[in-house]
Amino acid sequence: MRKQYTRILRVFFCRKVRSSRAELEISQEEMAGRLLMAARTYIDLEQAKNCCSALTLVLYLIYVCNDPLAFLNELRQTLEAETIQAA
Repeated sequence: MRKQYTRILRVFFCRKVRSSRAELEISQEEMAGRLLMAARTYIDLEQAKNCCSALTLVLYLIYVCNDPLAFLNELRQTLEAETIQAA
């Protein structure tokens, strides 16, 4: 179950950071700076090659996300829907 949640979070977060960066009209390097990570690490995150760390998630919610509560609610709904489909 944990692996499934990690996969869901990786894909969900990838989609969110990409759309947030597009809305902000900033480069990958600028987004990496906001999340306190190397540009290459951010690029891998945006391509869903890696899952975000707890620190990256918190930094995203504080410095990038316009509505952290909506983000968390959407993530919960996605996790619930995906795990029900897998059952």
